[in-house]
Amino acid sequence: MKNDISVILTVHNKNWLIDKVIDSIVLNTVATLELNIVIDGCTDNSEQVVINTLKKHPNIHTNIFHTPDVFETKANNVGLRAASSDHVVIVQDDMIINEFAWDQRLIKPILEYPDVFAVTAQTAHNWIYNSNSIHVNMAENLDNCWCDILVHTDHAEKGKISRDTFAIRDTVNRGPLLLKHDILQKLDYLDEDFSPQDMDDHDLCFRAYKELGLLAGCYWLDIVSEHSWGGTRPNGHTPAPWLFNAHHKNTKIVWQRHADLITGPKHNENRSLK
Repeated sequence: MKNDISVILTVHNKNWLIDKVIDSIVLNTVATLELNIVIDGCTDNSEQVVINTLKKHPNIHTNIFHTPDVFETKANNVGLRAASSDHVVIVQDDMIINEFAWDQRLIKPILEYPDVFAVTAQTAHNWIYNSNSIHVNMAENLDNCWCDILVHTDHAEKGKISRDTFAIRDTVNRGPLLLKHDILQKLDYLDEDFSPQDMDDHDLCFRAYKELGLLAGCYWLDIVSEHSWGGTRPNGHTPAPWLFNAHHKNTKIVWQRHADLITGPKHNENRSLK
């Protein structure tokens, strides 16, 4: 593998923001960078904005891929499978990185601890079963609420852990999310049963621990990502019905597959890392 780090950036209708997202990645990355951009079913001029922005950074190795509006799970896999680096990072198209050398900070836990597979810059947490769930035996996937089968707890994120703490929990959220590429290959990437998106990153962490004994955690960065910037909340606040529906479907999959880990001992370890 040739490059130090591969960043996977899936873009969907972000012509008003994507130039700032790309600039924040390129200008703040210290390692040799491969940038895999997946244009996913854009109906605006996001692709042209991407092309124009990349012209400002001619020395960056970039690859542009196209997917037909398949959403994050499948689109991210396209960029991940094409990556040529030992470490890959998923960055979402509504995230601006405000920290120079962010990549060197995010990779520290993986370089320091051989039992670590995934490092998020955003949030990590554990899961517990909700014994009062009204959705656990429901065949229907609702489109007007979050699924209540699982509850996340023991949150590790900016404001709850110190900057020098690497907080290990059962699972992590993507954005930015750094992964060991060889381990990701062994796990066959994100499971596309979770398409269009949601809970695929948590399933990946559970599989990494169950199959390989590897851990995940949070080592936060200075990033900006507002709910109103995302494509899953049409009014800027309330999730779209399709996302609620996907959350119900995918939460049931996680519970069926990983009930043994969810009901077992938790990973709740804070390691000092400066």
